[in-house]
Amino acid sequence: MRSDAQARILAVVLLSDHGDLSLSQVAAKSGVPLTTVQREIARLSKGGIVSTRKLGQIRLVSANEHYPLLAPLSQIIAATYGPLQAVTDTFAGLPGMEKLFIFGSWAARISGTPGPFPADIDVLVVGSTSQLDAIERAIDASELVGREVNATVVSPERWEDGTDGFIADIKSKPTLELEVKP
Repeated sequence: MRSDAQARILAVVLLSDHGDLSLSQVAAKSGVPLTTVQREIARLSKGGIVSTRKLGQIRLVSANEHYPLLAPLSQIIAATYGPLQAVTDTFAGLPGMEKLFIFGSWAARISGTPGPFPADIDVLVVGSTSQLDAIERAIDASELVGREVNATVVSPERWEDGTDGFIADIKSKPTLELEVKP
């Protein structure tokens, strides 16, 4: 990909099952500033990867179903940036969740740490969420990305406590905190 921002944008657009998305929706879901989304969508549209159309004052974007490399590109995006989108979407609204992180090898690779391709995705839920609810969401995310997603729930007190070895290890390595809506 041209940039991390472009890959995040492609993940939102190519992996969305919601049809057309507004540029504001793409910005919110990807965590990329709207001005960057506008610029990257213009590039992707010019390259034929996405299609755009106007609905009043709103510009809508979707994957261009006629792009000849759409299927392999979508597979690459799903394998590399898909977990970010899948975990964000499937864990949204999880009762009792205060924070959500991806940690472990997948977070390390997406942060630029060299190493082998991750076999699974590790998710940490901070809050009063039940472990069973988190596991059910992890199963849903696994089905979306075609790779095992493992969820661990810790209390806010355990997360803040500096003496827990597991938490200290997570905090000492790359993590991605995901923006999720309650």
